[in-house]
Amino acid sequence: MAGPEPSPVTHFITMSAPNAEAHFVRGVSRHLEAGSWRWLEPRAELMFRLPSTQHLRYVMEFSVPEATFSQRGPVTITISINGRLLDRIHYAKGGQYRYEKAVPAEWLRTDLHNFVNLEVDKPWVAAADGAKLGFILQSAGFLE
Repeated sequence: MAGPEPSPVTHFITMSAPNAEAHFVRGVSRHLEAGSWRWLEPRAELMFRLPSTQHLRYVMEFSVPEATFSQRGPVTITISINGRLLDRIHYAKGGQYRYEKAVPAEWLRTDLHNFVNLEVDKPWVAAADGAKLGFILQSAGFLE
């Protein structure tokens, strides 16, 4: 007898991973850019499954394109996990960033998905098509 299929949802993803889209709840582009990153809308949500809740950090590698600062100026990114505010980070200039912060074990669960909400305070509006965009995501999830 075969058991249930293993879930494609894991504890950490890179945007180029074959199972990346299984982690997207909303606000993440389905189009992979340059083989490694995706645009996020001003409000995006990801989900993860965890084998444990102990000693984990939320880790995210991302970019805030310098070209977007002429239109919107500095931005603040808000990160919430399972409905709880983890952090609000202000970025005064564009660039490539790595964010990581410990997450209290009681915020996390192993029996259900864990939801990460990412929100930027000021969207960038693309001149070409009027799309409202937040920032660029390369990877995200939970690591020890």
